[in-house]
Amino acid sequence: MNSMDRHIQQTNDRLQCIKQHLQNPANFHNAATELLDWCGDPRAFQRPFEQSLMGCLTVVSRVAAQQGFDLDLGYRLLAVCAANRDKFTPKSAALLSSWCEELGRLLLLRHQKSRQNDPPGKLPMQPPLNSMSSMKPTLSH
Repeated sequence: MNSMDRHIQQTNDRLQCIKQHLQNPANFHNAATELLDWCGDPRAFQRPFEQSLMGCLTVVSRVAAQQGFDLDLGYRLLAVCAANRDKFTPKSAALLSSWCEELGRLLLLRHQKSRQNDPPGKLPMQPPLNSMSSMKPTLSH
């Protein structure tokens, strides 16, 4: 086994370990943060790591929105990987896109709910017109 093979093996072993930790709310934050740091390096998206990385991201897509996990962090992690989807196989790239969409929608809903739960008395209850317009990209003149 040459040094490159050994490096690939060690990295894939580490990704398997991270995958286990991602399934546990107590370890999710540290595991997801380590993975996010690792995905900051373009070498993370090399083909020999794809299967293990996708294993981790599959777990993130399933658990991030559950109680005790971190939806924001999960979404950031998936978004970083989706931004590099051109380095993945088409099947993985499609999965990444759909997971990002799904978690993005959940984040938006959660944000809207927390806005509704603000203490009353600030403003009379009006339909939040500005929240929709602020979601659209603004055109600079």
